Amino acid sequence: MDFLEIGGFSVPAGKSLEFQRWVRTNSASLGRAMPEGTELVGIYATVFSSEKGSGDYRLVFRLDSYASLDRFSAAMAEDSEFSRLMGELGDFGDVRLGADHSDELLKSVADVTIWGDHPEE
Repeated sequence: MDFLEIGGFSVPAGKSLEFQRWVRTNSASLGRAMPEGTELVGIYATVFSSEKGSGDYRLVFRLDSYASLDRFSAAMAEDSEFSRLMGELGDFGDVRLGADHSDELLKSVADVTIWGDHPEE
């Protein structure tokens, strides 16, 4: 199977350059520390979007199964390089009430179950 998990978020005002420095310094290490079945695709800035309130940045992971979601969660609870880096990354998130954020899980069309294809009447 093939999934993309995309998390949208913003960072507090005045923290964007610090966040960019962190990403430049740590994203390769985070990519190497990912749990089995999970790949860091990248950390992106939104250039344009029709989605309102979804945040200025996107964190994109590729997952090979639903089980990789469980492995990801379990790895967050471990004392590891992965959980340390994810914690540091999370510290940049704007957690104020009403702050922009989004989360979505996309499944490859080749893998998704289509229950029915009903033509227009």
